[in-house]
Amino acid sequence: MASHLLRQALIFTLAMSACAGSPAEELLPLPPIEGLTAAPDLDPAEDVVEVHLTASTTSVSWADGPTTEAWAYNGEVPGPLVQARVGDTLVVQFTNDLPEPTTIHWHGLRVPDAMDGVPAIQDPVQPGETFRYEFVLPDAGTFWYHPHVRAHEQVERGLQGMLVVHEREPLQDVVQRGFVLDDALIDESGSWYTFDVDNSHPLQMMGRNGNTLLVNGGSDAVQATLTPGVAERWRLVNTANARTLWAEVRGANWRVIGVDGGRIATPYTTERVRLPVGRRFDLEVIPTGRDEEVALDVVLPNRSGGWDRYPMFEASLDWTAPGTGQSLDWPTVDTSGRPEVRQEIVLDFDGRGGGANIEWTINGRIWGQHDALEVEADTPTRIVLRDGSRTQHPFHLHGQFFEIVGRDGQAVDEPGQFDTVLLTGDDEVELFSMMDNPGRWMAHCHILEHAERGMMTEVVVGPSTE
Repeated sequence: MASHLLRQALIFTLAMSACAGSPAEELLPLPPIEGLTAAPDLDPAEDVVEVHLTASTTSVSWADGPTTEAWAYNGEVPGPLVQARVGDTLVVQFTNDLPEPTTIHWHGLRVPDAMDGVPAIQDPVQPGETFRYEFVLPDAGTFWYHPHVRAHEQVERGLQGMLVVHEREPLQDVVQRGFVLDDALIDESGSWYTFDVDNSHPLQMMGRNGNTLLVNGGSDAVQATLTPGVAERWRLVNTANARTLWAEVRGANWRVIGVDGGRIATPYTTERVRLPVGRRFDLEVIPTGRDEEVALDVVLPNRSGGWDRYPMFEASLDWTAPGTGQSLDWPTVDTSGRPEVRQEIVLDFDGRGGGANIEWTINGRIWGQHDALEVEADTPTRIVLRDGSRTQHPFHLHGQFFEIVGRDGQAVDEPGQFDTVLLTGDDEVELFSMMDNPGRWMAHCHILEHAERGMMTEVVVGPSTE
């Protein structure tokens, strides 16, 4: 633990020395994230953000249906936006008012493993108890938070929220929007279906795919007004239990400017982005003015080979003060060369059993019977993922970022640093990571029903011997 704290202190010192201005200079307020309500910062210190989160039951209503019980942070589904700056210390005073134990995992954040919210290290927070999470934020980007205890049920019931770490001096006067994309499985009465992970073979095979798409906790598209020619920053995260989502923007010029691990060196354009469970994208969006409306759609493949379209955001245009249509002046992102690989780990994803007794394995073992994989920290590492199960597995590695460098033996160009990558069935994916955050880290499929049935293991990143 001491080594983690020293590393976090060093990260904080470097971040502050690199980004601080003159002693008299004060940081400007953090920009709001439209569409989400931020948890208030209860600490007056400039470099500390303290928020209080309470997990408890509440009621929600979707698609004009009756209310149904949900589990929520601070009574909100999704939970309140948590935001701070890179280099800040984030303090979260967490209270569990649920009828069962829980934790909070900070998905994508490179925190000390004792703060990662996994029961392998942290004792789950019991009903009526509190826990203090505290860590330095080393990376700017779009992240999210959720439980890591019975996650297949607790996340589905509503325990999830966006976490944004801004650059130390974020661009001012730039509208930012947050989109927490999800699906829920609702019965005809408007209530959730049963959460028993053992209740059906299809659920065990494919995970829970909902019949109602949600954006920021609602089943209706978010409404707003945009200005033609004025660039905005949109932050997207897929928090569903199992469903891969694709997203498209209509009525605007747009490009990808960030992924899981923050902004990318060279933004790029594409027809649509694919969000496996847990994936994030940051988009720069500039309304063209050629269309009367700007929209963000989730698109899903259908059985006839086409795409079904579901609006998540719809905006009309305000021509009062149109902009120039120019892209934002993003600061340069450093991209150092990739050093030669010096160690390797291999993860084989598969399943066994049948009927109502499927087990999902990594390297032939289920969680609890697994063999931890040991590597050295700060060492160029090849990670090979092999899928022999003929179904999808969004792989998530805690505590580290990686690059996606190859698929099925062919080099690929997928810019950015990631913590989540999709295996699509019978494929092989090659990753590269520096493994620069020592500790014990979960590695698992983020289809939560698969993880619950065993598809988790542990990567132990020990001190470098050099």
